[in-house]
This record gives sequence, C-alpha cells and structure tokens, in this order.
Amino acid sequence: MKNQLPFFVLILLAAFSCQTKEPELPKTPLSEQNLEFEIYDSLVVDYLGNLTLMDISPDGKSYLLVDQNTDSIFVTDATGSILHQYKRTGEGPENITGNRSGVAKFIDNETYLIPSSQGIYRYSVEGTLSRKFVPDFTGMAQLLIPSNETHFVKGNKVYMSLSGRYGDLGQQGLALQQNSKQVEVLDLESGNFQSVTPFPQASKLSSTTEEYGQLELYSILALFGDTLFLNFRTEPKLFGYSLANLDTPASVKTIPFPTFLERNPSKKTISGQFNFRDFFYGTINKIIPMSEDMFLVSYLSGLTDEDAEQIIADTGTDFDKMFQLAGEKNGGGLVLFDGKDLSPIIEKTEYLGNINKLVSKDEIWFSLNFSKAENDYSVIYKTRLVQK
Repeated sequence: MKNQLPFFVLILLAAFSCQTKEPELPKTPLSEQNLEFEIYDSLVVDYLGNLTLMDISPDGKSYLLVDQNTDSIFVTDATGSILHQYKRTGEGPENITGNRSGVAKFIDNETYLIPSSQGIYRYSVEGTLSRKFVPDFTGMAQLLIPSNETHFVKGNKVYMSLSGRYGDLGQQGLALQQNSKQVEVLDLESGNFQSVTPFPQASKLSSTTEEYGQLELYSILALFGDTLFLNFRTEPKLFGYSLANLDTPASVKTIPFPTFLERNPSKKTISGQFNFRDFFYGTINKIIPMSEDMFLVSYLSGLTDEDAEQIIADTGTDFDKMFQLAGEKNGGGLVLFDGKDLSPIIEKTEYLGNINKLVSKDEIWFSLNFSKAENDYSVIYKTRLVQK
C-alpha cells in the first residue's frame, strides 16, 4: 500500500482496529507465508462519493460510514440501504467543535463516539448529540489523520490520543519529550480526563539529548483485550501496556522491517514547521492487533535523501504530484508481525484501496481504490486473509 497525501489536505491514511478472535494462521514460518486479501463480498451504497467504513454495530445490523470529501456521515443496514445521513462538522449546536481527528466508533447498537481536536462527542445513530466530553485544556490540532482510530472504549473508560495538555512545553523539544504523556483516559460517567503514559524509556523519543520533530512524536494507539498498544509513526517498535499499569510497558517488540529509513536527529527540525523531506522517511501508518501476539502492520520504508530531494526539486509546489511520485518509489505495504518475524508484503487486487476495518482474518474491509475504478455508487469490499 503506497498512498501518501499532503499534510495541507489532512493526511488520509488508512486503518481501523478492534478486538477479534485469534486468527488461525498456517504453521509455515511467517517469513515464508505468501498471503493475499481475497474479496468475497461487498457493501454497495447508492451514493456517489468517497465513502469509507468507520465501524459496524455490535449486533452487525448498522454500518457507520463517512464521505471523506464532505465529512458527511451515513448509517446503512447490512444491504447498503441508507438509514440516516447528516453532517456533524462545521457550525451548529449539534456539531463537533474543532477538526474531526479520527473515525467514529459504536459504543453500543444505538450510540457512537466521534473524536475531535477539542474533545469527544456522543451521538445516537439518528445524529442527535447526547453529550460532549471536553477536557480542561485547549485541544491542539497538529498532525490530523481523520481515517485513523484515535480512541478505544473498555467498560466506562475511553483511551484516546488528544493533543494540547502540554501546550506550554511547545510542539516539540526535550522538555516535551521528558515531561509530556501520550494517552488521555476519559471516564464516561464523570466526564473527567486523566493524562497517562510518558514516552517509554525504550523509545528513542525519551532521549534527554536528541530532539525529535512533530511528525516523529505522532503516536498511534490500539487495544486488544486488556492490553493497550502504543507506537510512534517513525520508530519501528511496539509498546504493550496492561490497562492496570499505563505508566510502564509490559512488553517492547522491535519490528524487523527489511528497510526503514529514520531521520538522523543531528539534522535539526524547526518547531511549528514541516520539512517535506520529513514526510518521506519510514513511517508506520497503522498497527492492528489480531491477537495478543499477531498484528497487521501498514508501513512505508521511506526514501533515500537523494530520491526524496530529487522528487521535491522536480515537483516544486505541485504537492499532489510530489506525493504521487514519492508513493510510486516508496516501498512497504501491509504485513503480518508475530512479535518477532514479518511476513512478505500481503498482496491485494488493485481495486482495493485503504483498509477500513478488521473484524477477524476472515472479515477485513477495504475501501475502493478510486484511481483504478469509477462507479456511480460506493463500494466497500469484504475480504479475508488467505494463503496464495
């Protein structure tokens, strides 16, 4: 998977995670498995737009989607019939404040949560706002990837990424690396937020001497059972935390990508600014737990300085062309990781776009690759992970 979009239009990377049963994978060593995503069903919606699947209700009867062109929300049934359609961004008493920072997710069959840069909002499937959860600090929109999962619910607690609490420490720098925490825990009953999880000592980002930039500090969360997983966009490590202790990781797994180019921290970054070169280092777009020790990983290996600088020079201010050319040269894709080894890149037909939601290895949903197919309706493909 080689899609990168410019920051100025909000980087739309793909990935959804959820609790699933442990996959039944072949006993062949992971490094020797040749896997592919096999299409066997689809959700067809009579709507022309860029629809992506955000979540499926616990009873499997309602599908929650968003048009990434307009940010309009759709609720359909399992046949694709539209039950509700509305928009909850922009001005209006029922709308979220700030920018949507991730996908909406069901908390029961009739209710879901939408995260934003200013807090998190609870809606009914009909679109009625039932409660706002706003922290006692001002949220800060830095890098926004609204197709990512940024919150996870367990009992009456929500574990989420929400920037802004440490705004007085700046947007990057040693003070932020030493004194900030990465996770906000929301109590759905009291509405109170609590800051937990400092940069782990095993992470390069906890350095007291080397400063990292905003893109490198971007964190990604995932939840499986009672384990919260944390990783950083430009570091090939996965940290696992017990929900009973979110201060110190219970596990640290190094991901052995064949190639993963990282920025030399001696090359200083400027706070509040993005260098285009920084977008083209190795990146982890999403890590999706399939079990306690099996993960679906979306990554890009990164471009060399020579390749990156040549593309930037050749494209000038044509940012779409810049990211298109970079995507064509960038390696990586979707792989399986068992905590030690990686599978080869998992193959998928060119009609599959971004991964939307993983229920199990036998139910993995992808959006349509609009660059390869044009329809007067929207399709979300249902796939399974199989041996070739």
